Parts: sequence; structure tokens; C-alpha cells
Amino acid sequence: MLCWLVLLAGTYNAHPVPTTAAIATIERLLMNEGEVYRHVEQLGGRMQQGLEKIVARLGLNAVVARQGSAFCLYFMDHCPKDWHDLAANHPFSLDEYLRRELIERGTYFFPVATKQCSISFAHSREDVEVTLRQVEESLRTIEGNILAK
Repeated sequence: MLCWLVLLAGTYNAHPVPTTAAIATIERLLMNEGEVYRHVEQLGGRMQQGLEKIVARLGLNAVVARQGSAFCLYFMDHCPKDWHDLAANHPFSLDEYLRRELIERGTYFFPVATKQCSISFAHSREDVEVTLRQVEESLRTIEGNILAK
């Protein structure tokens, strides 16, 4: 008889504590027929629509890439296909400038260009609206200081 041994390496693989935590997390995510997913999808959609309206209103060359609650604003005329596309077409310094402006205004966007932003279940529609206002104010500041040059 031939036996196969499958090795799973990892400090906490199948340990009762992380396994219990993972099961509890999955159960929580499934509560109320997936309320968590509906909530973050709705807020993600609102964020995308709001960003697209701001970009159009300001006449900027930018697109929003989003999947569920994760999104990113790219200063390009298309969603990036790969890292080569980003390197060739996305102004990293402009992206970083926007992120610093937002942090100074109290909205945390990870301060590295092209890093996605995420919305959590703890966020509210008001949080999205505040973020959108701050993005527009920041882009107007950038437009006045950088984009006009």
C-alpha cells in the first residue's frame, strides 16, 4: 500500500487558536445574509462614482479601478494593464502629492503611489462623503500648484 504524506509548513497551520479565529471571522462575514459584503460594495460603488464625477468636473485625465471595497485612482486615460503600463503612463509624483495632501487633511491614503485604498465595514456613507470632499479639495490645491505649471 502506497501512502502519501502532504506537508503543510507554517507556524500556526491547524493550530486551534487561529483556526477558531478564522472560522469565527467567516461566520461573522456571512451573518445577516452577507450584510458586510453588501455594505462595503455599496460604499465602494459610491466612492468610485464620486471620484469619477470629481475627475470629470476638474477635467483631469484619470480613472478609478475598483473591486468591491478596494479602489485606486490612476492618473491615466485607462486602467493599467501591468506594472510596465503604470511606469510608462502614471505620474507617481502627482499620486504621492495627492496622498500627502489627503493625510494633511486627516484622510489616510497609504502614502505610496498606486497603493489601493480600502473601505471597511466600520466606514459609513458619511465617511465616504468626507473623503470625496477632501479628495476634491486636494485635487483643486494640486491643480492650482502643480497641474497649472
